[in-house]
Amino acid sequence: MNKPTLFFILGAFLGTPAMATTFSSSNVPFSQYGQIQNVQSYSSNPFWNPNSPYNQTMPVPIYATGTDVSTSDCTAVVGALVSSFCATRNNCVGMDVNDARPTLIVQLASLPNHNYVTPCAGYIDTEFDKYKSQNAVAAPTGKTVAFPTATTPNTNTNSQKYQFQNPANPQLPTWNGEPWAQEILNRENELKNLQSGNNPGLVRADFPKTADDLTFTQRMQNDAAGYAPYKDKSAYEPLNIESEEKYRARYDSYCNNATAQLATLNADIATLQNCKNAGTPFNECIKNLKGIY
Repeated sequence: MNKPTLFFILGAFLGTPAMATTFSSSNVPFSQYGQIQNVQSYSSNPFWNPNSPYNQTMPVPIYATGTDVSTSDCTAVVGALVSSFCATRNNCVGMDVNDARPTLIVQLASLPNHNYVTPCAGYIDTEFDKYKSQNAVAAPTGKTVAFPTATTPNTNTNSQKYQFQNPANPQLPTWNGEPWAQEILNRENELKNLQSGNNPGLVRADFPKTADDLTFTQRMQNDAAGYAPYKDKSAYEPLNIESEEKYRARYDSYCNNATAQLATLNADIATLQNCKNAGTPFNECIKNLKGIY
């Protein structure tokens, strides 16, 4: 084996730079990981990296405590933008909210100091409909409108008779065309007539309307009659304290009763012991006991 052949075999086993299987240069189409190089240079997401998922979305703002724009701010801002948009477009006659939405979204995104797009985009439909209901008309402005045709006046205008009621004249209230208030007045007059004494079966009596119509004496009598059941009552429960004499008498009585009961119990125990020693039956021995058991 000659030297060139041996050098070729060693080069095949050891490897040389000419036979490398990986490409470290940046001008080759694929890297050793199979990814296209310089993906950040054309990706629309600058936060992409080789470990990111294939369907990674763009970052969105997340508010921990809600947006920093209030409802009144959104209503004022969106209303002003809608007014400015429709003022130059014939009050948005014949336009739909979808025609104005892209322009309004861009204008909201261009406002400084706050993020008006996320919290205020939902008010576009309401403010747009509100503006059209208040400003848009059936016929577009800026065009010539024909003058209406003149009508012939009515020749019988002066011959007709009209009756006008005095608006200052008080009218009784009605419900569904029924004069229910007049019926109440009729019933009230009927009761007054009956209570006036014209009917012999009824006697008119004058009652005070309020307590202010009573005299001072009548008020005092009324108050006395109302408070009489509570004359000796008290809102507090008094303490029942036993005197020393009653306590001593109760204690002595208890001691005397206990001594007598103990003497009776000792006598009955002695009687039962004697009956047991003598062999007397219990039914006959119980008749000699003095206590109640």
